[in-house]
Amino acid sequence: MEADISGSTEETDYIRSLETKKADLLERIKKLNGRLRYKQYEQKALEPFLEKTKDVRIGPLRKDLRNLEFRISTQAYTPKIEKELVKQVKKLEAELGKVAEVERARRKKMLVDGDIEQVNREIAAIEPELKRIRDELNDHYESMKSSRKQAKKGIKTDHMVTLEDIAVFEKEE
Repeated sequence: MEADISGSTEETDYIRSLETKKADLLERIKKLNGRLRYKQYEQKALEPFLEKTKDVRIGPLRKDLRNLEFRISTQAYTPKIEKELVKQVKKLEAELGKVAEVERARRKKMLVDGDIEQVNREIAAIEPELKRIRDELNDHYESMKSSRKQAKKGIKTDHMVTLEDIAVFEKEE
């Protein structure tokens, strides 16, 4: 009778597998939440520096450098003019060296923002599966709970025969 109350071993194995899946999904979410917090701290740490250096323009410096290098490599100049152009190139490279930290910080912020979006997408993808498993487990637990209540009351409908099944009732007229 105890086996009937607790359910079949297949059902128990199924519930265990659901519990295992649920635990695995919760562990993944915990790891993702840790990663998310780390990335948010990283983002917060970058913000003051990026705010302070938001007026720094890197694109025009790179463009000027490329244009100068292109002019030097494609046109013939006198040694004196070419020497002057090389000086300008070195000057632009030095300026770019000064703002390289700003460029790295901007690139890092872009990557951190992308990581945060990816983590949020992963969590959003896991949550429906986790909800489905929780709902299924709740349904199983409720059905087991109700069958236990019925067993405690002595109402075992599977094997009981009612009086209505045995006797034929006649109506009094």
